[in-house]
Amino acid sequence: MDLIKTVYQIRHKISILSLILVLLLSLGSCDSTSSGPDNTVYERGEVISSRVVSYSKESLEFLLGSADIDFPYELKYSVDFISITYQTVDIDGNNTRASGALMLPKYSGSMPFLTVTHGTVSKKSNVASVSPINFEGSYVEGVVGLFTASMGYVASVPDYTGMGVSDKLHPYVHAKSLAIAVIDFMRASRNYCDSHNITLSDKLFLTGYSEGGYAAMATQKEIEASYGSEFTLTAVAPMAGPYNLLGTAETLLRKTEYHFPMYLAYVLTAYNDIYGWDKLNHFFTDPYAAVVPGLFDGTNSIFEINDQLPNVIRDLVKAEYIESFLDSTETDLRTALAENNLLDWTPVTPMKLYHGDADSTVFYQNSLDALQHLTDNGATDIELITISGGTHLTAGFPAFIGAIGWFESLR
Repeated sequence: MDLIKTVYQIRHKISILSLILVLLLSLGSCDSTSSGPDNTVYERGEVISSRVVSYSKESLEFLLGSADIDFPYELKYSVDFISITYQTVDIDGNNTRASGALMLPKYSGSMPFLTVTHGTVSKKSNVASVSPINFEGSYVEGVVGLFTASMGYVASVPDYTGMGVSDKLHPYVHAKSLAIAVIDFMRASRNYCDSHNITLSDKLFLTGYSEGGYAAMATQKEIEASYGSEFTLTAVAPMAGPYNLLGTAETLLRKTEYHFPMYLAYVLTAYNDIYGWDKLNHFFTDPYAAVVPGLFDGTNSIFEINDQLPNVIRDLVKAEYIESFLDSTETDLRTALAENNLLDWTPVTPMKLYHGDADSTVFYQNSLDALQHLTDNGATDIELITISGGTHLTAGFPAFIGAIGWFESLR
């Protein structure tokens, strides 16, 4: 099967990249700082601690060449990679700590600020703050952060709550909590820059792929609604995100099979936790109702979880639950998904959506729906860039290349 072949090719490439990273770390230098004792009370967006690794421009060029990555932009600067722990709040508004990665060019002039939100991750350590290159989704964002920093951007890659240092279950595709975690890491990144005499220009860019595309759009929506006096976005590029969660669920649950059931199980498990439903036995068949919580304990990668779940949807989700969802007699999940749709707002900042039209994982229809609804709502500067023949796996890097090219034209 072509999809499985592609997955294993990507796994192999990531393993090679991980080996290269060891060499890169040996070429860099490390330092760490702490902003206070563990019992200190911090404000949202404050930096709690940081760890620095320096990468030479030559080591980044070596990474490009060894990994055979077709990156069409010039690398100009060496980069400081800073792993940051910062203060944010959880879904209930309680103080909590989260982490993220900040990449700083070794350049003394004014620089644009780029935030890259990462795709679906289930293993807590597979995030950019731990390493810019990892085994699952976030490896793309970490690499993008390093390379764009070498181009002259200040690049931030938040882990979100539930990942990295956070001990909570990740609130998967939950719009408000994702946006808050991203906004607070943007604050932490700015605070770090201020304390280290790093000058940011007035250009502020935001992008992400898959869950990261959803998080980027959710963050734009939250900033424009509530944080406009603090952040003025220049351009936003959400890519291949599930913006129409309810519509996606309806489409998916009408199918017989789905090649990546981990995504479906992740949504049901996360929403069960977020909304306090205690409905796993209601959602899942035996034995998966008992198995799923352990799969999402933060120790398993998305591939490891997917390998333990059936592709036949009704072997995973109870048939009676599917029927009640589709005939709308089930209301809890439908209401929650509708609340987290990103279709009922009007973006002000210029937006370009990127999506492969052969995406059978996060359906291309999501971007068509977003374009139609947001335009109908009054958006005047929005465009969909279709990657012809692109699947969820193959369209990722081309989408990032396109977004970076757009940002370059505006910086």
